[in-house]
Amino acid sequence: MVGSASSGRESDEAAWQRCRWAAPVLLGLVIAPVDGAQSQALTPDPGAWRPLAYSDLQRPTPRSATYTDIWKDQIDANNEAYRVRGDRRFVDGNAPAIAAHFVIWSERRSVVLTVLNTALGCAPKLRESKVRAVVKLCPMRIAIYNGIRVETLDAGRGCYLEPEPGANIDPSASAAYGAYDVGSKRLKLGMVVNHQVVDGCSFNIPLARP
Repeated sequence: MVGSASSGRESDEAAWQRCRWAAPVLLGLVIAPVDGAQSQALTPDPGAWRPLAYSDLQRPTPRSATYTDIWKDQIDANNEAYRVRGDRRFVDGNAPAIAAHFVIWSERRSVVLTVLNTALGCAPKLRESKVRAVVKLCPMRIAIYNGIRVETLDAGRGCYLEPEPGANIDPSASAAYGAYDVGSKRLKLGMVVNHQVVDGCSFNIPLARP
């Protein structure tokens, strides 16, 4: 099992504070789906902080199929919750659901860390009026792909940055980041809002079994 995520400010906080300025460039490194993993290039410098990418799961596509599969039970539960409340707006698709994620490609396996944002599955953590965004605590999962085998593990709750309706967030100033420490075999998450590290949104998640 994946160990519990431990929150707290990272010792290398300053490094990923600096990397936030590279967000528009790094985003393209993590948006490819896991399907067809054998054809993907290995992730350069896994320890470098990379901004999370996002997939809208209301209307699944081939590119978002991996994340729809990882979160199928939660998506189904979210759909049912809307139906129970009498909300039938989404009968031709899923109720609103967006997955934030980053992917690490290696020679032996590929690892996906993903956070699912739904209106009913998340809890607000803080509101940042200057950037018109809300930080929410949402379910987090890890999927480990070894060839055709996949192991999906719950990893507690992670932080999700949600813009308010009509807001445009500057990704160089506010974004969620992920990295992988090869030596300790730990996935790392962090978040910056308005150039400031968000307390309680830094996580170290061990992949190695105890």
